Amino acid sequence: MNARKHIVPRLYLFWSVALSGLVIAICGCALSPLANRTAAFSTAATATVTQTTNAYQLVNQTYTDAQIATLVATYDRTPFDAAKIKNYLPEKDLEVRTKVLDGLKQYATLLTEVSGNQPITDLETQTRAAGDALVKLQQDDFKGFKIDSTEKDLAVTAVAAIGGVLIEHERARALPGILDRMNKPIQDICRILEDDIGTVGKAGLASELHLDYDTQIADQQRFIRDNGASMSVDQRRVEIEKLPALVLAQRKSDEALAATSKSLAALAAAHASLAATKNQKDAPAFKLELSELVQDAQTIGSFYNSLSTKK
Repeated sequence: MNARKHIVPRLYLFWSVALSGLVIAICGCALSPLANRTAAFSTAATATVTQTTNAYQLVNQTYTDAQIATLVATYDRTPFDAAKIKNYLPEKDLEVRTKVLDGLKQYATLLTEVSGNQPITDLETQTRAAGDALVKLQQDDFKGFKIDSTEKDLAVTAVAAIGGVLIEHERARALPGILDRMNKPIQDICRILEDDIGTVGKAGLASELHLDYDTQIADQQRFIRDNGASMSVDQRRVEIEKLPALVLAQRKSDEALAATSKSLAALAAAHASLAATKNQKDAPAFKLELSELVQDAQTIGSFYNSLSTKK
């Protein structure tokens, strides 16, 4: 399980402090109320998208861990076959998810830039590249998602819209229009990502991850049962101690993916609320949605931090 240390970048302490602190700092800038709100949303949205990226990486790594554990536990009965160690998400499917998430992150960055007073130049190449990648995606690219054909059509439409606004690179005067035009694509893609993750007991990545832990637990129990008589007391204790550790890791992983799905819903809600405030000076409803989004991102960060440092 030590390999999971390398899944999650050491960004969580940064996000924990920055998400709430930067939101407050941004609100003190000499920008319009909508621009201030948009910049605050962008910071929280970027953190949420980063955590969602980690969710897919976690699924892949845990699936690999399960396969390795199975090969070790069944070594005496089954010849070792390295070809059995495969990623749960094929490389192409993971690449599509990464492109979609990178597009969302670049959209959040674009919102910050268009809501400011400076020309959009710093990340223009990166933003346009993300847009180009999105508009090229077709329904077949989403065949690895845990969604139905209707949602695949929605995904293509949504990412094309997001890609289009990244390529156009509109200026600050178009901010209200961007928020209005992009609200449905953001709602659609967030819901699609939520469905792709799913929940335990329902089709999706979360259920697959839970079942992989079930496999590891069963294999470890079988290993102890088959080899316990030949172990010393200390060896047997070490192997038995792995069982509650696996159960705890399963529980934390379930909670982490559930929180990730909840955060995506909060992202969609916050964007919708932001778009609705374009003519408002004060926006109490948006502030509540933003607060929830910030809290969700921080919660996910703590989950993944605990999983990445688990021995």
